[in-house]
Amino acid sequence: MTAIRVGDIAIGRAGDKGSVLDLTLVARDEASYALLARTLTVDAVRTALNRVVPGPVLRYEIPGLRALKYVAPEALAGGVYATLRPGLHWQKAAIWLLLDLTIETDG
Repeated sequence: MTAIRVGDIAIGRAGDKGSVLDLTLVARDEASYALLARTLTVDAVRTALNRVVPGPVLRYEIPGLRALKYVAPEALAGGVYATLRPGLHWQKAAIWLLLDLTIETDG
């Protein structure tokens, strides 16, 4: 097995709507998408995010775009302007929690 950083095979974006944090990973190719879909389960992402983002995490697969969308509906209590999370755009840095994850590959 070989370890690889998620950011080496995907790009990411983050956004918010009210108290909801939205993180999306887009794989560089089909093989990378298959690896991300297999390894970045809801539990794996919730474990990574729950260090700084409380609450549940939902995952949506968008295979036509090679994308995985993760939604944390309780991440920004009160919305971006009322949350106690440090910095107005703190959520933008949350995508790096996923991009910096190391995952195991088969080859």
